[in-house]
Amino acid sequence: MSVLQYAENLTDRQAARAVACRIDWKYALGMELTEPGFDHSVLSEFRDRLAEGDRADRLLGVMVDRLAEAGLVRARGWQRTDSTHVLAAVRRLSRVELVAETMRAALEALAKLDEVWLASVMPTDWVERYGRSARHERQPTGAAAIRQYVEQVGADGIALLRAVYGSTAPAAGPGVGAVEVLRQVWVQQYWYDESGQLRWREAKLSRARKSREGTTRRRSSGTMADDDAEPARVPWSRVEVVSPHDPQARFSHKPGKVEWVGYKDHQTETCDEERPNLIVHVVTTSAPEQDVNVVEAIHTALAEQRITPAEHLLDSGYVTPETVHRASTAHGITVVGPVRQDPRAVERPGFAKEDFHVDWQAETMTCPQGTVSPRWKPTMADGKPRLSVLFRRADCRNCTVRQQCTGNVDGKGRHLLLLPEPLQKIQTRARSQQQTLEWKRRYALRAGCEATVSETVHAHGLRRCRYRGLAKTHVQHVLTAAGTNIVRLAQHRPNQRRRPRSRLQELFRSATDD
Repeated sequence: MSVLQYAENLTDRQAARAVACRIDWKYALGMELTEPGFDHSVLSEFRDRLAEGDRADRLLGVMVDRLAEAGLVRARGWQRTDSTHVLAAVRRLSRVELVAETMRAALEALAKLDEVWLASVMPTDWVERYGRSARHERQPTGAAAIRQYVEQVGADGIALLRAVYGSTAPAAGPGVGAVEVLRQVWVQQYWYDESGQLRWREAKLSRARKSREGTTRRRSSGTMADDDAEPARVPWSRVEVVSPHDPQARFSHKPGKVEWVGYKDHQTETCDEERPNLIVHVVTTSAPEQDVNVVEAIHTALAEQRITPAEHLLDSGYVTPETVHRASTAHGITVVGPVRQDPRAVERPGFAKEDFHVDWQAETMTCPQGTVSPRWKPTMADGKPRLSVLFRRADCRNCTVRQQCTGNVDGKGRHLLLLPEPLQKIQTRARSQQQTLEWKRRYALRAGCEATVSETVHAHGLRRCRYRGLAKTHVQHVLTAAGTNIVRLAQHRPNQRRRPRSRLQELFRSATDD
């Protein structure tokens, strides 16, 4: 019933009505025509159970197993994966609204737990400040008034947390979800200065701090340690709570395209000829999670179901030399996708890393002018092992093409970072191959992912979350994939072209054949 509901993008009430009234649904579900149906709340209870553990993935796995038995899905074929952003079922809040609404949500939850105790510890002015949702209250205007307001809300939150963790509070108080969210939000939005005064965190580094530290940032284990240690700055978006009503939703953005609060959905579908394109795997992540981090999870899940592809078409967000090497060695999968070009070559014309010759035995590099570098040194970059190659300053200062190579006028030697040998060879080979016409024709098959995203968004309502929380959002994505497969199976005609030719196209084809 849930799969049919998502196939037609129906609400719970509409789905329950369809079960009671529609003959096609009764036939598909094997029900008698006299079956009266059920209450729509049963569907919500079922989804709650489906959100536990890996039950949602097992549901899609059962469908994939049946499709494999029917010969509609096969191993060692072609598959492609793409992601799309999903909007959380919450309103976008400013930071001022966030702290006020988080405080109100915690009070609402505690009132349900023990309203007598809450009334004994709650000051009377809290009723006026948190009696209604933050969206209905008039927010202060002006920097000074806003600062005073948020500091007052911060002090109220600290008082409430101390009361909840006090000796007279209900034993279940600290375990209330809204109280834990309140604690997390206060840690992220407030801090204590040296004098013990509660302060409001700044969204960005101050200009004074930037001038002291300069524009460079020290990196340690792939994170910006200086910024993480900054006590007056809000945390990274991957951990910052942006709504008390969906604490797992996160803010993210695609530069120049879109910004959103919510999640990200990754769909993997088959794309073999003479077979329908069917979604065989779904991953739901938080919005800031990088695409490349889910590749291994996708390949492992496909291997467990024994439907690993021979070639996996991915866009550049998923493809790195590490993922290509891991997919090939661990799962026997050939990843087809563009490896990102050398940033230096993109910014300005000149010699890129691929123009240098690498001698892995001597541990040196030779520049296009024939100069050999000193032996490279192991280093770390973004928390990963790399090889640092630095040409001598004297060699580069006297070079006739120094400006084209180093891009500077102060005579510094060219500096390059190499990947470990197998990864560097993969990167060099991929950057060369993806410029060829043959590779581009082979990769063109991945474009069908955009059609799948469009179909699931416009026909099945994937863009907006129906529920709150990562687990139930994943249930929605799995049911959407299953419903999409049902529709595609119903439309599949093995001996018929997917797109019939027009009269003009038939005329051109006949003229070409002649």
